[in-house]
Amino acid sequence: MTDVRSLGLPVRRWVPDWLALASVFIVILPVLMVNGSYTGSMLEVSNTLGTNTEDITMGYYATSAGFAIGYPIVPKVLSAIPEKMMLVVNLALQFLLSWVCARSQNVDILIVASFVIGFLKGFMMLWFIRMARFIFSPKDVRSEFYSYFFPLAFGFGQLSMVLTAELAYHYNWKYMYYFMMILMLISILTVIVCYRQDKKAEKIPLSEFHFREMMVAAVGVLMLMYVADYGKMLDWMASFKICVYIVIGPILLAFFIWLQKTAEKPFVSLAPLYQPKAVVGYFYMMLTMFFSTSTTLLTNYMTTILQVDSTRTYLVYIWALPGYALGAFICFWWFRWQRWRFRFLVAGAMGCFAVFFGILYFTISPESTYEMLFFPIFIRGVGMLVLIIAFGLFAVEDLNPKFLLSNAFFLILCRSVLAPLMATSFYSNTLYHLQQKYIHSLSETITMVDPLAASKFSQSLSSGIGQGHGYAEATQMATTSLYSTLQQQSLLLALKDILGWLFIVTLVIAVVSRFIPFHKTIRVTFAKADDDMV
Repeated sequence: MTDVRSLGLPVRRWVPDWLALASVFIVILPVLMVNGSYTGSMLEVSNTLGTNTEDITMGYYATSAGFAIGYPIVPKVLSAIPEKMMLVVNLALQFLLSWVCARSQNVDILIVASFVIGFLKGFMMLWFIRMARFIFSPKDVRSEFYSYFFPLAFGFGQLSMVLTAELAYHYNWKYMYYFMMILMLISILTVIVCYRQDKKAEKIPLSEFHFREMMVAAVGVLMLMYVADYGKMLDWMASFKICVYIVIGPILLAFFIWLQKTAEKPFVSLAPLYQPKAVVGYFYMMLTMFFSTSTTLLTNYMTTILQVDSTRTYLVYIWALPGYALGAFICFWWFRWQRWRFRFLVAGAMGCFAVFFGILYFTISPESTYEMLFFPIFIRGVGMLVLIIAFGLFAVEDLNPKFLLSNAFFLILCRSVLAPLMATSFYSNTLYHLQQKYIHSLSETITMVDPLAASKFSQSLSSGIGQGHGYAEATQMATTSLYSTLQQQSLLLALKDILGWLFIVTLVIAVVSRFIPFHKTIRVTFAKADDDMV
């Protein structure tokens, strides 16, 4: 068993090794699952508070934005503050913010609280990484560490969505916040009982926090997030806010980059952006999350066409967890053996996405069942984890260790904030426009001359009259039923259109990746985990 005392964990003398090891995971468990808003209860929150689903999406990704913005200053704070104090204060603040999110009915407060929760999570995650990298990989090999860490991080994030949907369906959407608060209280109690104060707090100069740079980057990123998230709802350039943010957001980010380029001690170094491998890694990470976020299309399919409730919808996504495990297992042994070229791994993982989209394109129909989605979700999980781990390694292979935190800053922004939010916006807008297109084309043929349309209308009309409704009311009911069928058919055609293109694109990328000379190889014996978080 790992001796956690040798890793610097300040546990009390009476605490046995097994309890000390368990305490690390007890403390980090709620941190992996907590968020300012949970997409699993999106519809329930919207119906209860009268908000839009875009508000919940904005809060959800604001947490990731806060995580990225605060991450560069985390090592300085961890080196100056006693671990016990940091853990107790951090968990207590997240407990308080979870309570604020549960009780608040103001969307702006929810988004700000979500951002701060993400900011605080950065401290907890780096603390955990410093322990876990030696727990998971005693020799401190990055590929081995990633093979354990990423399934854990993404798996518990996926599990939180399922728990949210279950609690919201059976009880109330607020119960997820209360559940997380209970877990945080257990974590706080574990820290108080098992840990000791290991050192005195040191003062940190205010200039070391780079408040100006953090504020500029945060506002710029949040503005671009607002544009991507609310664009469809506000009709894009018809909204004054969208017009302002789409101009000011990029200007602020350009100003942020200029500040880093001219500063003697920058908040984040721009060195990773000059590394071709890092840029290629960011690009493939964004592609991975773009394709992974396509599950929003599945949610539309299951809720609208299959009429599946929210709990079963998110239970389907549980099948991504064994996919994550298999993907991590493949990467663990692939990089340990070093027998095949890197491009074969990339092509195979991207091929998993092609299989995912291909199966969906050829199988989704009104007669399908949600059980048929288990295998595609599993395959998507395999491809996603393999690409996340592979390009996490690829991006830092030739990077100077002192730039790892800067690399994490750019990677988290690309992978966990910009890519999924832009993908969500793209799928939502594309699906809407295609559905309107197919509604118009189908409605042109829906007349009483069409035997299928006439038969369905007559059947609905007879059913309405048989239930005791008047002729006019029964006619209205039959028309509504026909229109509902028209909407389902147009949605199905729109989904097949998008899935067909995604299948072709991922298949082409998989084939092209097979021939890209990414590099000679990844020598994991030199790839230490250090303090980066990707």
